[in-house]
Amino acid sequence: MYKKILVAFDNAEKSKIAVTTAMEIAKESKGEICLLTSVKMPSFISAASPSMIKSLEDDSRKLFTTVLKEYEDMIKKEGIAVSSVILDESPGKAIVRYAEKEKFDLIVMGSGNRGSVEKVLAGLGSVSNYVLQHARCPVLIIKN
Repeated sequence: MYKKILVAFDNAEKSKIAVTTAMEIAKESKGEICLLTSVKMPSFISAASPSMIKSLEDDSRKLFTTVLKEYEDMIKKEGIAVSSVILDESPGKAIVRYAEKEKFDLIVMGSGNRGSVEKVLAGLGSVSNYVLQHARCPVLIIKN
């Protein structure tokens, strides 16, 4: 049974589905959920000034503080223990490191489904692929 469930949350539609999926699992297993997000800007934004990057990260932190609180309230209403954390490191590494450190039984997350051409042109890596390759616990990827 999955008692400690980590949900990687980026406010995209698939991560919202990941939350509801994690809620279903937590209800069945009488488990708890932790919502995790990272406000670290992707490396391809390095062309921006440090002050601009800091401003973007600060704005993201404010947004996610509000959004995660709303999701925490929704989850609590279902009788599920919940917490959230906002980290300042690369999302894939943040998810894997935090899951290992806090001994989570399951990671639930959405998949961006970016094509390989988009990855090359935008310099984007696949967070879900990184987590799949490096996590030491089961990973459930929401694809639809």
